Amino acid sequence: MACIMTMMNECGCSEYQRLSRRQFLGTSAGVTAAGFLGLANPELLFAKSGPNAKAKSVILLWMAGGQSHIDTWDPKPGTETGGPFEAIKTAADGIEISQHLPRTAEQFKDISLIRSLNSREGSHERATYLLHTGYKPLGSFQHSTLGSVIAKMKNRLNEDLPPYITIGGRTWPAGFLGSGFAPFHIGDPDNSTDNLEFHDTVDAKRFQRRLKLLRQFDRKFAGQHRGKEVIEAYINHYQAAYDMMRSPSVAAFDLEKEPPKVRERYGVTFFGQGCLLARRLVQVGIRFVEVTLPGWDTHNDNFETVTNLCTDLDQSYSALISDLRRLDLLDTTLVLLCSEFGRTPKINGNNGRDHWPRVWSAAIAGGGIRGGQLIGASTKGGQEIDKDPIQVGQLHATICSALDINQKEMNYAPDGRPIRVVKDTNAKPIAQLIS
Repeated sequence: MACIMTMMNECGCSEYQRLSRRQFLGTSAGVTAAGFLGLANPELLFAKSGPNAKAKSVILLWMAGGQSHIDTWDPKPGTETGGPFEAIKTAADGIEISQHLPRTAEQFKDISLIRSLNSREGSHERATYLLHTGYKPLGSFQHSTLGSVIAKMKNRLNEDLPPYITIGGRTWPAGFLGSGFAPFHIGDPDNSTDNLEFHDTVDAKRFQRRLKLLRQFDRKFAGQHRGKEVIEAYINHYQAAYDMMRSPSVAAFDLEKEPPKVRERYGVTFFGQGCLLARRLVQVGIRFVEVTLPGWDTHNDNFETVTNLCTDLDQSYSALISDLRRLDLLDTTLVLLCSEFGRTPKINGNNGRDHWPRVWSAAIAGGGIRGGQLIGASTKGGQEIDKDPIQVGQLHATICSALDINQKEMNYAPDGRPIRVVKDTNAKPIAQLIS
């Protein structure tokens, strides 16, 4: 039952507040979280995969804070803005990356780089929102993230588990799509089964009796107050959590089932174990998994911080790509590594770099995407785009193409407002990546 509380954090804070039922139902989180497994409404219809679909699942590796493109994917050694890092060759001809990503460099037959992403959003909140939803934030409206959209647009691969899971980072609400498409949030991959087991003092039969009693109270409450649909969703929310706890597929959350050597290969860190958990989850049919590696907001001591972060990233990311390939999952799993923006080419007085949305990089692999490709370029010093600018809509269109989702299709908010899957009607998938 405790797993239900993981969905009640609307603001993205690290501490979860326990609300009364009346308080919870009065929040937008109560509506969007009430059916986080997509089971609140059994009449929901899911579009089936088309014959051209290559990708079945997406893993988003989110570099929270604004990853420095110059110090990772777009090195500029020997320039005034390049900093102290050298560039190394990769397995793909003509592509070089930071010296601190040597294991990743070996995987570049399957990885492609986009070096010309850009936007006008230079604040963390707004840029993160844009990258996750494809829309600029509105004070009066909550858009749904790409994970929620994919959960809605594609059929479930596993009926017992939520189609959209986030590991670390913030907890996203489902937005206008509603509670059936909110993510299930895991705070710590090492303890991801803690909320999926009965308490020591409660066995399955006792739990069922409590659940039955709770339903009786809730339905009586629904008969006396407005908001019957929300309360019914709340009831089904508990039932969905119980069904999930009973499912054999829940074993995917238990990292102890992996051999110690495998866990060590990913890195015994939060991000490393998060990547391993993501791999286990796509193995059992989860559509969208997001894993966050925070700490990239390097206004101070940029080079020391990036060195440490790259050590973690390099081990975990390279292990994930090679493991997906080994298990014949890479062709059906699209892996996107991205951040909300880059960092300034100019090094500030604190030996750091500041926010820079004019140009930054992302890495993409698997899911039918062509590896070893280099998309776009920045100028010599990394200040601006030199060729082939890529907008966020194009990135989302590329993901939709890999999943065989019609990017122009409309979803409708409860007030009837039409919301296109990809906002920009002219956004086209990146041709070099779509094989």
